[in-house]
Amino acid sequence: MAMLRQETLRLELGIQRYLGEDMSCLQYEDLTKLEQELENSVAKVRNRQNELLQQQMENLRRKERILEDENSNLSNWEQRAVLEFQKAAVEANNKAMDHHFPFFEEQPILQLAAPVLPHQLHHPYLQLAQPNIHHDPALTPDP
Repeated sequence: MAMLRQETLRLELGIQRYLGEDMSCLQYEDLTKLEQELENSVAKVRNRQNELLQQQMENLRRKERILEDENSNLSNWEQRAVLEFQKAAVEANNKAMDHHFPFFEEQPILQLAAPVLPHQLHHPYLQLAQPNIHHDPALTPDP
């Protein structure tokens, strides 16, 4: 039992020294030794802090890469979904047009008119702004 009390007293004195209490009985060499121990302890604490910060940085970088990949996948998925939606809308529109206008089944829905050449017209010299005096007796001048 005496050994336990002695060990407890020694540990309490050690704690007090580390806390900076009751140092009046310590000699210069003891204080230098205590200072070196404290500096070593602080260095160990800082090293452990740096290790933890490095681990956190690595974890954050991994999460960043994962999120970038997810973002890219979602963007690609969204683009495919939009294209599929547009394609389905066009197909639905075409089916609706076929249902309402069955006479367009063999022809495209939108067809550009062919140009009309002057030799295809019946009266190539007849213009709407000018009356044809040769065929209208009311407009022919009296001789």
